[in-house]
Amino acid sequence: MKKLLFLVFTILFCSSLHAQDAYNLVFSDEFDGTTLDLSKWNIQSGYAANQEKEYYTAGGNNIRLENGNLVITGKKEQAVPDRNYSSGRINSQGKGYVKYGKIEARISVPSGAGTWPAFWMMPQTNVYGGWPKSGEIDIMEHIGSDPRMTSHAVHTANKNGSLGNNWFNRQYKDSMENKFHVYSVIWGPDDMKFYIDNVKSVTLYRNFTEDYKGWPFDQPFYVILNLALGGTMGGAINDAIFDSPLEMKVDYVRVYQTTSTALNTLHENQVQVYPTLITNEIRVKSETPSRVMLFNSLGKLLLNRQINGDETIQTGTLSAGIYFLKTGATSVKLIKN
Repeated sequence: MKKLLFLVFTILFCSSLHAQDAYNLVFSDEFDGTTLDLSKWNIQSGYAANQEKEYYTAGGNNIRLENGNLVITGKKEQAVPDRNYSSGRINSQGKGYVKYGKIEARISVPSGAGTWPAFWMMPQTNVYGGWPKSGEIDIMEHIGSDPRMTSHAVHTANKNGSLGNNWFNRQYKDSMENKFHVYSVIWGPDDMKFYIDNVKSVTLYRNFTEDYKGWPFDQPFYVILNLALGGTMGGAINDAIFDSPLEMKVDYVRVYQTTSTALNTLHENQVQVYPTLITNEIRVKSETPSRVMLFNSLGKLLLNRQINGDETIQTGTLSAGIYFLKTGATSVKLIKN
């Protein structure tokens, strides 16, 4: 047996290895006024990407505040001669952005084939180059042709929509349209946790074998809200959806900066794991019978074992990268070079 690095991490039998992250509210809009606050938002106008069929207008035709909500309206009309639809899009670039934290919005999405509302984030500056090199975080995307579906996604240089291989996770729930839901992401240096109505959908883990091309998410990002029509994801538009007002409503947007990740007080029942810089094996010690699970950086379960006492887990067949050993609601990060 090779000599082990006796760097011992203690996994605590509590709700988390880390204390609840403390957050500082750095940007928000409750949309309680009568007009959009242009000290917080930019109205984007012009043609859209992704083969979308709408033209984004600059005036109040498609964007308004009403009853404490931002209302983005899609319309069947020629705002410009070569587009038969109009809509609205706003962003907080240069006015509201964050690096690591909690980003959330309470949104009601419209129904109908061809609709593609989104709540997403782009980098404040393209440190690594233009899209997709500097990244994209899609907190919520919905398409009316699949009413129960909500998508979370990211795009990077290595994996993106143009290549057809970007990471995404889809959740299927009832009553997602024309009803308010809270969509959020908790974004840290090594992972992103996506939520719907404060229920976690999925965790995306950073792969430490990749550089910025696989994880460009170490720079400030700003918020975007828009209602697309048609396009690569929205699909064919059913013009009957315009018989009634086609509206994406946003109750609020709140952006919090992470301020601390202090460790909790130790619990008397402990699981010890060493080393955390692994080669061919790790040792796990438990004072009481405990179930441990090993995941790779994409969240795939690699091992699920009940342990009691001092046990060895073979890791020689694992490829280089980052892994997470989890017990209960707690986990420790392992790195294999």
